[in-house]
Amino acid sequence: MKKGKILTLVLIALTVAAPSATAQEKKKSFDEFRKGVLEGYSNFRKTILDNYADFLNGEWHEYESLNGERRDRTPKPSEAPAVSGVPKRHPQKPAATAPAPTAPTVTPSRPSHPSRPEGKPDSQRPPRPEKRADSHPQSATNDDFDFFGLPVSLPGIEFNVSYRLASPSDYASQWKDLDRAGVAKALVPAIRERAREMGLNDYLIYELVKAYVSAKFPQADESSRFSAIHYLLANMGYDARIAVSGAGTPLLLLPFKQTIYARNYMMMTDGKYYVFAPEGYDYSRLGQERLRTCTLPKDADKGEKFDLVLGRLNIPVKPKSFKLEYGPLSLTGEVNENLMPILYHYPQMPIADYAVSQPDPELRRALVEQVKSQIGGMEGDEAVEQLLGFMHNVFEYATDEDFHGFEKPYFLEETLYYPKNDCEDRAIFYTYFLWNALGKEAQLITFPGHEAATVRLDHPVEGTSYDFSGKSFYISDPTFIGSHTGMVMPIYKNNDPKVDYTFTDRSRSTHSDARH
Repeated sequence: MKKGKILTLVLIALTVAAPSATAQEKKKSFDEFRKGVLEGYSNFRKTILDNYADFLNGEWHEYESLNGERRDRTPKPSEAPAVSGVPKRHPQKPAATAPAPTAPTVTPSRPSHPSRPEGKPDSQRPPRPEKRADSHPQSATNDDFDFFGLPVSLPGIEFNVSYRLASPSDYASQWKDLDRAGVAKALVPAIRERAREMGLNDYLIYELVKAYVSAKFPQADESSRFSAIHYLLANMGYDARIAVSGAGTPLLLLPFKQTIYARNYMMMTDGKYYVFAPEGYDYSRLGQERLRTCTLPKDADKGEKFDLVLGRLNIPVKPKSFKLEYGPLSLTGEVNENLMPILYHYPQMPIADYAVSQPDPELRRALVEQVKSQIGGMEGDEAVEQLLGFMHNVFEYATDEDFHGFEKPYFLEETLYYPKNDCEDRAIFYTYFLWNALGKEAQLITFPGHEAATVRLDHPVEGTSYDFSGKSFYISDPTFIGSHTGMVMPIYKNNDPKVDYTFTDRSRSTHSDARH
């Protein structure tokens, strides 16, 4: 493969002339106009919520559910490829005691609720009970519940929901009942404050609300619970929708800023909405049923999309030691085992979003300092080769399907917890330290069935590279055992990779094609 075409990202800047003295009054008038527009949208949003019960009681349209997208349909290799002549190695495990490849739990609380559990199908639901479902008894002042095995409390607010909802008018009535009880006014600020304290993003706020409602009304049918979850999310400013399947199963429709892979979705006028069903629901049924959801005004401010990118999660620490050693590099520390249930069934998102997420920035900073102190002072690009050799020798390879039973890209913290990983996990881990510890611009790239990495070197080397935005990046593959920077797996020597993410001083790059 030869160095080839140069890809250039063209940034179009909008230049705005500085306002002159005579323009100040116009600017003031515009600011006043803009303020009025924003207030109008705010009021319109409030109007939507005030009248949501009427929309629920109005017309419901049918939509077709589409099967979830797959990031890559090409199978991954069952074993990590190695350079010809390089013997197979037996890497060490990152954790002191290797955990089993099952859903992790938090001790001593109850196990987390996985997003793909097995349970009773809808046809085996218990018969319809009486009209109301009283809340589960709680402490005198708080509602205590389990969030991925962690104990969480919210202020004890007394309200009830129906046992089961069967028609649009039922959903409308429950919305009105919750409004009359002042549930949103009492609970939304408390939920936001708890989420802020814990560092939860939009998606985990949804999980928090779901856990709260499930614990407060354990005897209620899922239709009533999903209605209450929808009510709270909508009042928090999210564009959450309630829907039902052809068989009457309640569903939540949530729009995201990112693509979610392997999850059914609906295409509506306002875009893509992903389907979240009750635990135990067989998602394969969605392809045989049309979904119905209420019609909202076309130009309404329906709320915000959910963001999947993770920042620092401020949760109790349950330390689990790890030690990774090869050559001059040794990484030691403790990973927070309480993170693992939260991350285990996290929605599958683009690789770039794993790269920018930071569930435990303190741990990452400590590891960055270790890498800097041990190999950061090496001359030229020697540190890159040492880090690459480290990646080849400290991890054991296994595909997600073989190890977990489903596609499971890791956050960096998970790579330190699980004893096995595959190509995208290594690439995310490797490029993070190339940039943050060694200061080398790096890219996450994808071939069919394989995630790899590239790095910008201080000095040219023999091998495979490509030009990206006027800079040369060399293939540096943490899964190609025994390779050096510049070596590409033979199977991909005639393939042009796609760039998933660039670690650089500039803002996050868009997805682009890289041509050799």
